[in-house]
Amino acid sequence: MQHKTEVPFFERIIAAGSYLTLGTVGMIWFLISVFVVKKPMSGYLTCNLIQSFVLSILYAIISLAYSIFIGLLTAIPFVGTLFLKLHVFLFEMPIFNTLNFINYIILLFLCYLSFISLFGKLPYVPYITDIAKKMF
Repeated sequence: MQHKTEVPFFERIIAAGSYLTLGTVGMIWFLISVFVVKKPMSGYLTCNLIQSFVLSILYAIISLAYSIFIGLLTAIPFVGTLFLKLHVFLFEMPIFNTLNFINYIILLFLCYLSFISLFGKLPYVPYITDIAKKMF
């Protein structure tokens, strides 16, 4: 017996793709649904798309703030050298093929989000999921 609230497989694919592409697939589907299909998206898909958009914007903000922060720290004599070596280890040294440590962690996190969304569930990310639910 199927539940009435089961999420269609196509919506699960769109949600998973939106996480893996940092919101690009979600934005394309949003524009298609608004201008071509002219049909509102389901609550499940809307929450997932909002969450992927918020995560991508948060990623961009953190990356920008980190680049400014590391630029300021490298000007400090001893501390700058220490942080620069830590930066090279975390962000520039490949650990798996060409992926560095931080990008590997981010990729695992995005795979987790897309895997959970493929099961028709909203993956929980503290604060961000709460924001996405309130926006919808």
